[in-house]
Order: sequence, then C-alpha cells, then structure tokens
Amino acid sequence: MVRERAPLAELHLHLYGTVRHDHFLRYIESRPFTWDRYEAGMEAAYGVRPPLRDILERHRAGDEAAAREFETLFVFGDADAGNFARFQAKYDMLIDGSEFASVRDGDHGRLPHLVDEMLAHAAASRADHRRRGVGYAEQRVMIGRLLRGEGSETALRSMLAAYAASDGTDLVERLAVSLPRDDPWPSWEIVERLARSEHGHVLTAIDFCFIEEGDPPKAKAELYAAVDDFNERHPDRALARLHHVGESFTDKGLESAIRWVQEIAEMGCDRLGHAIALGVDPAAFGPHVRTESVDERRDQLHYDLAHADGLARHGVHVDRAAADAELRALASRAADDVVEITYDAARLDEVRCRQDYAMERVRATGAVIEVCPTSNRRIGGIIDESHHPVHRFLEREMRVIVASDDPGILGTDLHAELDWVARVAGLDAEQRDDLAAESWRARSELLSGRAV
Repeated sequence: MVRERAPLAELHLHLYGTVRHDHFLRYIESRPFTWDRYEAGMEAAYGVRPPLRDILERHRAGDEAAAREFETLFVFGDADAGNFARFQAKYDMLIDGSEFASVRDGDHGRLPHLVDEMLAHAAASRADHRRRGVGYAEQRVMIGRLLRGEGSETALRSMLAAYAASDGTDLVERLAVSLPRDDPWPSWEIVERLARSEHGHVLTAIDFCFIEEGDPPKAKAELYAAVDDFNERHPDRALARLHHVGESFTDKGLESAIRWVQEIAEMGCDRLGHAIALGVDPAAFGPHVRTESVDERRDQLHYDLAHADGLARHGVHVDRAAADAELRALASRAADDVVEITYDAARLDEVRCRQDYAMERVRATGAVIEVCPTSNRRIGGIIDESHHPVHRFLEREMRVIVASDDPGILGTDLHAELDWVARVAGLDAEQRDDLAAESWRARSELLSGRAV
C-alpha cells in the first residue's frame, strides 16, 4: 500500500534569510548602496574589512571569479561558525544592501521601493521553494524593528496580497509577523487589523526573534494574553504563537535558559524556535563560569522551590533551606547586579536532569520544537554532532519539526536539513518521511485551532 504524502512544508523561514547569493548579487550590482555599517560590523566580528566593494567592481567588469568570491563572502558557512555576532555581521549585508537602510535612516519616501524590494525577494524565494519541491511555506517578516506605524502596515498589506495570490497553486504561502521584542504593542495593533482584513487568512502567526537576551518570557505574558483574547473573538483568524527561545543565552545560567523554554511553552507558545538549551548535551559547554542578573537568579530560585518535587523525580535535589537563605541574601541587592555560577562536572550532570524534567513539562503542553540543524551548528556553535539537542528531543518523544531557518545565507535547504537529522539520529527512510510530514501537521493554522 502506497502512503499518501503530505506536501513538503517549511515552517521556520525569515524572508531576507531566504535570499540566495546569486539573486542578491544581481539585485545589488547596479544599485548605489552604502556599505559602511556592514563593513564596520564585519571588521568588529572578524577582525578584517570585507572585500565587498572590490568584488562588486570586478563583477561589474565581467570577472567570473568575483561571483564565486561573493558566494563565500555572503554565505555564513562552517568556517564562520561560532556565535550570533558573526552571523549578524554577515546578515547585515542583506540589511545595508536594501531599501531598509534608507527608510531606517529617515528617508520615508523610499518606502514604496522597499515594498517592491520585499516583493521581489519574496518572488525569488517562491521560485526557490518550487525548484526544491516545497509545497507549503510559512515566512516570517520582521519589519517593526526598522519600520513603524504606517510603513509597517503598508509593507505587510502588500505581502499578504502577494501570498494570497499563491492560493490554489502548487505552493501555499503563509505569513508570520515577527514583533519587536522591546515594544511589540504598536506592531501587534497592526497585526490585529491585518488579520481581520481581506487577505487576513494568510497571516497565521506572530513570532519573536532576533536577540533573546534580556527578554524573559514573563515580559511577554500580557502580549500572549492579548493574542488569546483575539483568538477567542476571531476563531476564524486565530493566530499561532511562535517564539525563538533557548537559542542564545549568554546572559544567564544554563538552569535559567532551560527554564525560559519551559516557561514560554507553558505560557501557550505553539512552536518553539530552536530551544537548544532544552536538549543540548551539557557536555558541549564543559566546566566553565557564567553570570546572570540578580533578578534572573531570584526567578530561578523561586522556580526551584515551586518545582522541587518534579525536579526530585528526575534526580535534582532542591535544598529548600539554602534556596530561602539565598533569596534573603539577594533581597537587598539591585536587580541588575550580577551573580556568578560555576559549572563543574557534577553541576553539568544536574543540568542534564533539569532538562529531562523541563522536556517532560514542555511535552505536556503540546508545543512543537523547530529544529534548524545548520543554523544550530553555525549560529549556536554546536560543532559536535553528538551534542545536538535533536537526539534527546527524539529520545524523549518531543514534538519536533525540521526547518532551514535562513537557507539563503546559510547555503542550505529543507532536504539537506532532513538528511542531516536522519543521518545523525539513525532514521530510516520511512522515519525521515514521517519527520518531514510532522511539519504539515504543525502548521500555524492547525496549532491555533483555526483549521481542523
């Protein structure tokens, strides 16, 4: 009996990150963009000034080698891997080489050109999906960080209309709006209006992405409640909640990073972006010292006391008297003071047990984890395949989907990501197909209850 296959679905994409190097080179070669900020960022992250201007000049002159050099400069490859700062430095080529730069700097007369640019990149991404056999794509667009008010709404309306035009074809496109972490409310008001508009069915989710440090889940409780209220009032346009969490956690201890993933899942998040902290093998960090704020440490101690029984079932002993004493000692300190946490082998073993408990709690919520292997290796710095969280996610029967994140700048695609997971996790062809099909079952309009 031949099983009917669901369309291949890509659920974790960022519009500008889907732009391929060859398309972008054609786009920028005849445009007078200013590269000062990109060059400064690259120099700060890599220690050398990038040869972009020279490459562009040679390419215009017909030097065939220039295009190959541009690809190396553009793609964030294995040799670049290490941290988010290096990735952001490369990604900034996409920002400085766009109309975003002009609008960001106050030239709002360029807004129509920006909308045209976004639609051109979306069209190139659409063609790329079709070439690679993708039948369903959820694209995330973050514009509130650079555009405000009317500019955001104008751009989004155009995107919704363009994506709606693909309905009934071999490719269905849907949109998730990434809200600014620092002040999501103005953008949320726009999302509410657009979700109820003519093409509002295309808008299926909200998302939080970019730098997660300094943005604890508790800061989004009110916004999540607003989404709940919207969904109750407009079930036919209900929105899923997507959240990048546990991807980058340089500002906190490992325990707090795990807690953040659990907290946002229990707050009602439908899909967790990356969630590396939840399942990465703590051995990847080795013995080391981390710091976190007093406020974060207090939250962690309160969590430990509230979850002491559950943690104990997984081998974590919470000394209640010691936790209470530490809370009393921290009470007189400023919230932004820093505490130091030392990780030795024993503490790293305890972290592993804490992950097991948190995964149990996350699994109970039904939240889906978006695993983006190439992104995790290069941006998250998980070099050793055995340390990757997908192993423990699958072992603990977490709900997992595989996606490519920024396939253009990372030089990958969904097939390569699925192949990587199948190889390192030892999946056979049928298991790989089942994993691919899980993305179809985890579409935003299903998770939000909009569609059945």
